[in-house]
Amino acid sequence: MNKDLTLLQDSITNFQVLLLKYKSGQGIISEREIEPLAIYFEQGEWKLIAFCRLRKENRTFLFTRFHTLEKTEKEFAPNQFSLKSNFRKPI
Repeated sequence: MNKDLTLLQDSITNFQVLLLKYKSGQGIISEREIEPLAIYFEQGEWKLIAFCRLRKENRTFLFTRFHTLEKTEKEFAPNQFSLKSNFRKPI
């Protein structure tokens, strides 16, 4: 857990793509390249918001479902992501 948290923080700061093997709620493991944007703690769980290159959209991933997380040599362009905007709900 601490290793993943440190890797994520470094990747967010340095705009590095990560390779994530992630277990779905049904127990299926998929492999995807992600562009990590933010990490946060909510309702007793660590969560990651990242752009998923497989799904082509921002997704929220639960740390408890990480199977493996690895650094790649790829980088992604800085963006205008805002954690505050991510939680803003339309009225």
